Amino acid sequence: MNNRYTIVHSQTKYSIIRALTELLAQENRRILSDWRAVVLLRRATNTIPPKNRRWAKAPNSVTAIHPILARLKEAGELKSLPKLSYLYKVTTPYARTAPIEESEILMELHPFATLSYISAFVFHQMTDDLPKEIHATIPDEGTGGMLPPGTTLTDWEGLAMVRGRPAEAIGKQPIRWHRLAAARIFGAHEYTTQGYPVRVTTPERTLLDGLLHPEWSGGIEKVLRAWSMYKDLLNVEVLIEYVERLGIGVLRQRVGFILESLDISPAGIQGWPEQAVRGGSSKLLGSAPFAPTFNERWKLSINAPIDALYEDSS
Repeated sequence: MNNRYTIVHSQTKYSIIRALTELLAQENRRILSDWRAVVLLRRATNTIPPKNRRWAKAPNSVTAIHPILARLKEAGELKSLPKLSYLYKVTTPYARTAPIEESEILMELHPFATLSYISAFVFHQMTDDLPKEIHATIPDEGTGGMLPPGTTLTDWEGLAMVRGRPAEAIGKQPIRWHRLAAARIFGAHEYTTQGYPVRVTTPERTLLDGLLHPEWSGGIEKVLRAWSMYKDLLNVEVLIEYVERLGIGVLRQRVGFILESLDISPAGIQGWPEQAVRGGSSKLLGSAPFAPTFNERWKLSINAPIDALYEDSS
């Protein structure tokens, strides 16, 4: 059992919806997926003595929970989310009254997704953009070595692992899915700013992804401004580890140039200039043509405005 979850017993027998909402309330959740309902009801079954609950045993599959959820929906305890099968809004009143975030729905829809690119920039308050779509990275196959947010291996003992379900949109927000090999999915963390965990690329990985794909991150000027804004909060050792792990030569050149422009010169990048090579991709902005402005140390064409790098420098 996960010791974070507790139910205070009373003389009144627990209904399924009461057990589910008490556990949802502990993480400040308003959204319930079929797979999470299975996990929570299994926890409740292991916690509440049989004499104190109205059901006999826990469901042993996601399919087995569907009739229960259908009855709860008919009773008005749950409300289906439009165009998202087996995802429900919990209508039973409890502590949380805050609006439902798209990120909460995303984690239930595809529990192996990671908010990335512009969605991660917004999450980390690195930009003031209001993006028109959600960006999420998912493994190209399987789980990518991850567990659904807010669960443990114990929750899945004897239970088939849930599969993620890509959808076109959440409400009016389209979703842009990015598929990566499991070896490329790293630099993510589960953040609990709203009480429930949301998986997001870390600030360091977010900034690197912005250099690799500024077109998905608000544009190169917004990306460079984010580097400048976040420079004092960067975990530079982690940043360098990610660059080496990605193994992309031009990314090493771009990061080295940016760090030194921000007056950050860690020991870990001292050997990088020797690895820098002139070439067709040796540009700060990969999608733009070469510019005559050239940084000899980093063998890099500075083919994008870099004023944003210095806007927040002290």
